[in-house]
Amino acid sequence: MRRIAGRTAFSLAALLAVVLVAATVAEKFRGTLFVSENVYSSPLFVGLWAAMAVAALCHIISSRLRGAALWLHLSFVVVLAGAFVTYLAAERGTLYICREAPPASMFVKGDGSLAKFPFGVTLQGCKVDYYEGSDAPSDYIAEICVHLPDGSRELASLSMNKVYDRGGYRFCISDVETDCATLLVRHDAVGVPLTYAGYLMLLLSVAALFVSKKSMWAALLRRVREYSLPLPVSGGGAARYFSSAVSLAVLCYVLYVGVRRWVETALFPVADGSGALLLASWCLLLIAFLFFRRMRFASSVLCVLSVVVALLCANASSGYVMPVLRTPLLFFHVVSVILSYVLVTLLAVNAFVALCFHWFGHDDGRVERLALFGRVLLYPATMLLAVGIFIGAVWADMSWGRYWGWDPKEVWALVTLLLCSFGFHTRSLPFMNRALAFHIFCVAVFLSVLFTFFGVNYLLGGLHSYA
Repeated sequence: MRRIAGRTAFSLAALLAVVLVAATVAEKFRGTLFVSENVYSSPLFVGLWAAMAVAALCHIISSRLRGAALWLHLSFVVVLAGAFVTYLAAERGTLYICREAPPASMFVKGDGSLAKFPFGVTLQGCKVDYYEGSDAPSDYIAEICVHLPDGSRELASLSMNKVYDRGGYRFCISDVETDCATLLVRHDAVGVPLTYAGYLMLLLSVAALFVSKKSMWAALLRRVREYSLPLPVSGGGAARYFSSAVSLAVLCYVLYVGVRRWVETALFPVADGSGALLLASWCLLLIAFLFFRRMRFASSVLCVLSVVVALLCANASSGYVMPVLRTPLLFFHVVSVILSYVLVTLLAVNAFVALCFHWFGHDDGRVERLALFGRVLLYPATMLLAVGIFIGAVWADMSWGRYWGWDPKEVWALVTLLLCSFGFHTRSLPFMNRALAFHIFCVAVFLSVLFTFFGVNYLLGGLHSYA
């Protein structure tokens, strides 16, 4: 039962990844509306997700998981259950209101039909805030009055990343004119709480996974300490000190540029491509310092990469930030994802070193030991990516009233997460026990990350594109 359920779940996950990749390519040539109607909203696609969730749940039950691992797996099932409820029961649409108009109590759904909510809404005023000395908007603001059934009234202020919630109806600001405003409306009284419960379970189980002494990650750490792994290519003292000095100088330079942009825009500089690359450069250096004693060659490669990235983008100009990006969640979302990508880069360098040992006949157990170290790194890399994705989902829910929009970068981040999940399940996927197969898998994950960060930007586009 366990083996059948596991293989079924991973077969469906692989099929989902293929469908998602094909959908992003189709969107490039056929448009967003085409894939939205024929892929993401189709019953077959939803059924595929549901089948995978059921197979995964059967696998969880038959595997008799315990502790953090159990709650981590269940959190994904709960999130998918919430998404399924949203698909079945949620109402979405737009509400166009103007000043001095009678209270509105109906909104237009996506199919053109009307839906009613149990209170009235009038517009008291609206405006656009601009950056000082420019015509670039920094925020959209609408003041509304809610007329309740008992005759009382409630005033509320809406802006980007600030929504109004009443009785399960959520209102988000979309556009502002002189005396009128367009609001996005969603009614999803069950799906949203269920999904957020899954997010909370995810955060708590990830924390427990790294704290617990009985988790698989803790067991792998103990094995690494037993091996005492200062493995890949060792370097002399002079080379080490020179590398450290250069890295420290680059780190200071990157920090200076980042702080300068932070002061200029009043926002942590991760809202554009150059800012994200600067953050990646800083994270590369940080990871290189942390792992220098155990992985000198890999850490040296990361240092070189950080220098190249910093020099390429440090002097790029930063423009005004869109209103939707002015939120603290941007920092946590981007930092979590970038740290994940940097750890995957370290995984790839580690795998490349191991493959070189294998190809040139200098194995003597080092390929196996490097695979063990890679398995340890895979945990924080994957968990940071999962947390980053779900922080982004919460942010989207606060800004647009929906936590997932099937944007190409969202989709490719999800593909990468699905791919990462294969590396943990060596019982269901026995080939992952082989060190060589694991290293090839790490290279594949890195290629997926490269396309997610660069390929989507310059080939597929979308809401998250930096290009």
